[in-house]
Amino acid sequence: MSAVKSFYEQQYGSVMQRLRFDLNVKYLYHDSRHTEDVIRQCQEIAYRESVTSEEIDLLKLAALYHDLGFLVQRANHEAAGVEIFLHEAADSEISSEDKEHIGRLIMVTKIPQQPKSLLEAIICDADLDYLGREDFPAIAEFLYLELKSCGEMSDRTRWDELQLSFLQAHQYKTDSSRKLRNNGLENNLLFVRRRLAGH
Repeated sequence: MSAVKSFYEQQYGSVMQRLRFDLNVKYLYHDSRHTEDVIRQCQEIAYRESVTSEEIDLLKLAALYHDLGFLVQRANHEAAGVEIFLHEAADSEISSEDKEHIGRLIMVTKIPQQPKSLLEAIICDADLDYLGREDFPAIAEFLYLELKSCGEMSDRTRWDELQLSFLQAHQYKTDSSRKLRNNGLENNLLFVRRRLAGH
């Protein structure tokens, strides 16, 4: 078993426990469910993009830590997540090169996404996969409630306007996600437009 895979299996339970019990209760979107979804989508997109099992291990570990920085801070939580990962992986067998790669994969999830490699594109698509899925309305509602709880959003019309702009601008980065999710993205864009028209 590779050092990356071994560390992932060693840390998975601990990270999920912290996301479930130590995270601010206001974080209704950036929680353990979201992290589990991103890990799952990383694997599925990676399979469709035919990347190696070693690369999938890198993606899974980056996905596991990509939002853990919310335990420390809301702004620039990606950088905090990298710091937590590097601290916890300090005595692991993971190579310096792989640690740096994982750090880049975590950082590239920062909005606006600007991936420069296939693996970076995969984790970006995994992080925002829900934008093109049927469960978009339910997941987006959790994000709205989180922003409202954190004092960053109070007006639902304004929220729908932001959602509309975000969906219109969003482009999946991998060929397979574009093929799988673009129709759903268009449907969700129509859903938000209709809701805005009803305000």
